[in-house]
Amino acid sequence: MKSLFDTLNAHEDAESNRVREQLKGFLTPQGNEDFIARDTTSIKLVTVREGCSPCILIINGYLSKEAEVVSDWLSVVDALYPENKVVHVRWNAGDIIDIARNGDAFTGDTVNQGMTTTQVSNDNAADKWLAAAKVARDMSPAGIAALIGGLVADKLVGHWHQSFNETRHAGRDLANAVQADKQLHGAILMGYSLGAKVACQALKNLDVNTVSTCYLLAGAVSADTEQWAPILAKHTDLKLINCYSDNDDVLKGANGVEGIFIHTPAGLTEIEPRNTNQVVNLDVSAFSSGHMHFKNERVGKVLAVRNRH
Repeated sequence: MKSLFDTLNAHEDAESNRVREQLKGFLTPQGNEDFIARDTTSIKLVTVREGCSPCILIINGYLSKEAEVVSDWLSVVDALYPENKVVHVRWNAGDIIDIARNGDAFTGDTVNQGMTTTQVSNDNAADKWLAAAKVARDMSPAGIAALIGGLVADKLVGHWHQSFNETRHAGRDLANAVQADKQLHGAILMGYSLGAKVACQALKNLDVNTVSTCYLLAGAVSADTEQWAPILAKHTDLKLINCYSDNDDVLKGANGVEGIFIHTPAGLTEIEPRNTNQVVNLDVSAFSSGHMHFKNERVGKVLAVRNRH
């Protein structure tokens, strides 16, 4: 039996080529000229617990918009900073309900070519979108396209694209929030998956050395020197800790399809430049079984040991 990623790399027909082109579009970085600042903030800072400074700012990834449970984050944070204040940076990362109930669910032709629209209830359609969205939580968008086909993937790809672009707004607003609150100066950023992209965007927008440390876990953000050299040159006191894993099949799935990622994501490799004492690249393959299992106590303990040396 062919694997999911063998299927992705197989001979392309017109439909799969069309889906691939859409996938390239949603993962390709957008130019600065496309960014239009908003009048209202796109983030919400929610205190998880009170504690000492510096404050820990945790940022979740795709489909985490309504996620309030952060116990997985605390398994990492508590190994490193058990006494520190923790704040959850909630951003418009989308959630499965957005996809399931946004008003343009399946028509009869989309669900089953032999059924009419009137034969498919709204509840049925929403349930199908909900099921597809749950698949999306655990897979790369490329994997979604291969598994459930172009018609459904179109919807999910568009939704993921919105979240990807939203990282620029969230990063800018997070930078503004940190700069405006002196109690957040010297804060520690922790970004998971697409949340790592938010952290990166925040660093681009922050004043010099406003935050002290940034942790990236399974980062869906480029590891290339072109991305990070200007940030490190600007924030000369910043310590950047990148946790990557060879077990991350989600990022591998997206990275393995030609043209989707321009550069390898940080969740799969070391961040460049490697010749600076500001960057710590940590292979956590032995402690993380996959993309959804980075935030765990074992990773936290490894980071704590590394911080002591």
